[in-house]
Amino acid sequence: MLAWESLPELFPDLAEPERWLPLLRRHARLLAESPVRTTTVKGETVVARHYAESLEAYRLSGSPEAGVVVDVGSGGGFPGLVIAAVAPGVEVHLVEARRKRADLLGEMAEALGLANVQAHGERAEEAGRGVLRDSADLVIARAVAPLPVLLEYTAPLAATGGTIAAVKGSRGEAELAEAGTALATLNCEHTGTEQMRSEVASQMRVMRFQKLGATPARYPRRPGMPAKRPIAAS
Repeated sequence: MLAWESLPELFPDLAEPERWLPLLRRHARLLAESPVRTTTVKGETVVARHYAESLEAYRLSGSPEAGVVVDVGSGGGFPGLVIAAVAPGVEVHLVEARRKRADLLGEMAEALGLANVQAHGERAEEAGRGVLRDSADLVIARAVAPLPVLLEYTAPLAATGGTIAAVKGSRGEAELAEAGTALATLNCEHTGTEQMRSEVASQMRVMRFQKLGATPARYPRRPGMPAKRPIAAS
């Protein structure tokens, strides 16, 4: 069972743990006290399941210390708000379709003094046609949708040359095999998959993709269509 004090040891490349560790602990308290439900994970497993996994996802996605990061389906702020806490030089946008959760994310960012965070209460399909389109150096998503669907949510948000990082479990490789059409259609390529360390989450991995060129204008399709008719199945 991971303790809070283990995080600086697991992630020694993250500077100023004396600054960010109290922020993460306070974030956990704010979530626990909120009437808005964002997670079913409770008790001592929270450190590993949410915070260590978020930091590991950030590490395996390249750990950018500057630029723009978009977290799709942020929920309670995992991993986007965690990234914002440990990387104050990064501009982090949290995309969360449920308005109550998006409002909570904004309130927590303000309470934590994270001026580098902006919460967006909208679906990924809407965000991909708004001001965030083609903006991100890194788009990251954790437990959101199967890859053919997730790529349509995330690729429009990435800048050309940017990275898309998908946190996946045991079905990741099977989903990748089904995502060839989506990758070709959205001008993306798979650049690697790395397993999380066993002390963090041995069954989880981060699948990285690079956006090679502009997303075709018709993508993302209207809300609901990517999940209803995935590119690989259309």
